[in-house]
Amino acid sequence: MSSENKDNSLKGIVLTSLFAAAGAAGGYLMMFVPNVEILTLFMFISGYVLGISKGVTSAIIASVLYFGLNPQGGMFPPLLIAQILGLSVAPIAGSFYFKTVKKISPSQFNRHLLIAVSAVTVTVLFDLLTNVAFPISTGMGFKGIISTLILGIPFSLMHISSNLLIFLFVTPPLLKLVDTNVNYH
Repeated sequence: MSSENKDNSLKGIVLTSLFAAAGAAGGYLMMFVPNVEILTLFMFISGYVLGISKGVTSAIIASVLYFGLNPQGGMFPPLLIAQILGLSVAPIAGSFYFKTVKKISPSQFNRHLLIAVSAVTVTVLFDLLTNVAFPISTGMGFKGIISTLILGIPFSLMHISSNLLIFLFVTPPLLKLVDTNVNYH
């Protein structure tokens, strides 16, 4: 392995770890604000910077650190798996956004629209997965799944709304900073 390949490999490991740590720390930072979080944003940016495989690796590590070790819950295996899978969608969306922006150079409005669609899609998928996994984890059965999905609507709407606002206001300036200072995947 050449020196340049070793440097790139080490850089990838370091960036993957940094995104995972920042995401988990962001999760703990916002833990006491119901349905408002920045973990998804960090994982979206990780996919933008690192690509799908390293971004998803970052999401898995962040999920284990935040959801798996969180004193507020997430230890039931089906729920933890759903949280890992749900959060892993964010770096995939971030990588897709990167490829779309670099390939077709959409207008500023279309970039914001793509960010908004990404935020809503990623959050809806996460909420669906976790709202189905929770009743499975606790043995509630099919009626429990339906009840959780229905009763979870207000919480999901708050989560979707907060992520939409966070993505729309934080992502564009953050990506501008990333674009000027980071070499990509």
